[in-house]
Amino acid sequence: MTEVCLVRHGETLWNREFRLQGSQDIPLSTLGIMQARTVAGRLSKETWHILYSSDLSRAKHTAEHLNEHLGVPHHVEPGLRERNFGPLEGMTRTEIDSQYPNVLHHPHAPSIPGIESYEALMQRVKETIESIARRHFGKRVLIVSHGGTINAFLHSVTGQRNNRIENTAITRLRFDGTDWHVDCINDHQHLADLSV
Repeated sequence: MTEVCLVRHGETLWNREFRLQGSQDIPLSTLGIMQARTVAGRLSKETWHILYSSDLSRAKHTAEHLNEHLGVPHHVEPGLRERNFGPLEGMTRTEIDSQYPNVLHHPHAPSIPGIESYEALMQRVKETIESIARRHFGKRVLIVSHGGTINAFLHSVTGQRNNRIENTAITRLRFDGTDWHVDCINDHQHLADLSV
């Protein structure tokens, strides 16, 4: 089987402000850098063969902190990006709920021009992650991505959605070439000693 470990990027200032980031390229905060270093310390105790990340800097830089410990090939993959939320990006959750009720809470809510549909996100992410898993079959693969992206992938393989994914949380799965097997979701024990 291919073992895949999905890691959400470290915190950004927009995470702290509850602003929707989507495809905006927001850098890690000071705490986000600490989180990235902490998860790197934890995962460096295991053997990994390859590392992939979204091309957005918050995920890419989290992956670079991981790779300071691992020293494995790091590939940047745009298919791992967060969902494009178009005109909603930069708005707070409160502002969105006020102006576009239910758009974030119901994946099949009426579409707004410029927003990637939830179905398109699920398809994109599943195709991207399965392609990576097949390319490195039998290996141990680290993937640094985004909360919404990880959730959409989990929804595509389990039928369940709205898992809470903390910054730098670890989600582990195995792929047998046909089916996905989930071992853990949102493991963030390594953050216990950080002041969040």
